[in-house]
Amino acid sequence: MVGIARCNSYKEGRVEDEVRRCIDLLGGITRFVKPGMRVLLKVNMLSATPPEKAVTTHPSVVRALALLVKEAGGRPVVADSPGPVPYTVSGLSRAYEAAGLAELERKGIVALNRDPAVVGLPHPEGKLIKRLEVIKPVIESDVIIAVPKLKTHMFTTLTGATKIMFGVIPGLAKAGYHAKLQTGDQFAEMLLDIIGALKPVLYLMDGILALEGDGPGLHGKPRPLGIVMASADPVAMDVVACRITGMDPMTVPMLRAAAARSWWTGRAEDIAVAGVPVEDVAVDDFKKPEGVSRDARGLDRLAWYQSMWAPVVKQALSPRPVPGERCTGCATCRRACPQGAVTIVGGRAVINDRACIRCYCCHEMCPEAAVSLEYGLLGKVIRRLGWLGR
Repeated sequence: MVGIARCNSYKEGRVEDEVRRCIDLLGGITRFVKPGMRVLLKVNMLSATPPEKAVTTHPSVVRALALLVKEAGGRPVVADSPGPVPYTVSGLSRAYEAAGLAELERKGIVALNRDPAVVGLPHPEGKLIKRLEVIKPVIESDVIIAVPKLKTHMFTTLTGATKIMFGVIPGLAKAGYHAKLQTGDQFAEMLLDIIGALKPVLYLMDGILALEGDGPGLHGKPRPLGIVMASADPVAMDVVACRITGMDPMTVPMLRAAAARSWWTGRAEDIAVAGVPVEDVAVDDFKKPEGVSRDARGLDRLAWYQSMWAPVVKQALSPRPVPGERCTGCATCRRACPQGAVTIVGGRAVINDRACIRCYCCHEMCPEAAVSLEYGLLGKVIRRLGWLGR
């Protein structure tokens, strides 16, 4: 179920009314937030960019949601880790200020996370990724509410509910994921694994001022759509966003992958909608990103993935799995590796680093805890500077 409400302005009172309206279509905020809960509001900051550029979740939408959370007895905490911004106290503070979110903190409406700590999160049920390094508020919160912006994306066609949780990967570590997951399908599976690991209870999409063209950053152009949407299902939300903007959902890698996982039927008409009908808010001239290839595998077309820099980025920004003395050669890691990067030589596991995509299946599945995760020299330096969190 996706709830849709009209909202043609970021005036605070109007946004409060319409955010409440579309969440009420799902049963109200108390369905998702209970008294005393610490609630992470995972916004989309992307970069230190002012809200009028339509790159970040607008502070009026965050404000309205935070007030609802507090009304339900919850404690809202805003967090994100913008990719181009070092995951440090100063980097986060600069991004919050630019996005207009620091003012919400000064008014006592939300708390902003400035803790650069990073924690490991096992996810043995993941299809591709069995272990994640995530920002600490993810672990500290009782529930997560994601607050995506409706935007185009040059390499995934759309960025919305199924991609927003990528922001829990700290700072420049995102570049490591881009470098090691070298196909659009792999990248989409990783995003779905993050959703499966974190399980946000609610998604609230800011489509009042959307972004069209070559998003998700400043190359895109703000486009008024005048809507807010709510759903407990990120796939359903993005499918409806595709219908509104005239996109084929199956050109979005995350939605293709979700259909393959049976998270939805692959038929947009099967997604239930409440509130304003899709037909009343759909547009037929929404500009798609020109950078997406015809087969919608935009990520596969990034030339730099195949360049000399991808191995450097992978080595520097993500730790490599290293079998240690405890290894017994049992071959559990070989069987678990989706890339076939592990061989058993002389009774010990050996990992082909060029083939390794850093999914960490070997680390999670090893019955002897024999696989450690180690940064190279450049990665250690970058980590010491705090750009990958601490």
